[in-house]
Amino acid sequence: MAGWKLKSVKALTREQIVSRKEKAERFVRNVLGDQNRAAEIADESVEDYAERRKFEITNPKRSNNPMAKKNATPTRQEHLDRVSDLEQENQDLADQLDAIADIVSPDDDDADDSDDQDDDDSDDEQGDDEGN
Repeated sequence: MAGWKLKSVKALTREQIVSRKEKAERFVRNVLGDQNRAAEIADESVEDYAERRKFEITNPKRSNNPMAKKNATPTRQEHLDRVSDLEQENQDLADQLDAIADIVSPDDDDADDSDDQDDDDSDDEQGDDEGN
């Protein structure tokens, strides 16, 4: 009998597992000071966490309905990916606006140079008049 071990699986509700997962994340972050491992725990799904910790979910998600998954809370990594996508989209749109602005109103430096030359010419003419 001493040669075999029983594999102990603890049955917990989904809410209990979520609570334990959150506590584990806080402990690793605040007590152990391991930000990377805490982020890994945060990004891990409840199902994966339960499997790794050998918990049995007594009230698993009942639905394979795609709408149910669509409304699920996104993970930290999904949020970060979304932020990155939105930042890239904003940059692309800003570049497009810059290109449109260049087409609509040409470079102001060219217009300023021609105005400066006109001003110089008019100053010369005024100066000539004063000298006469």
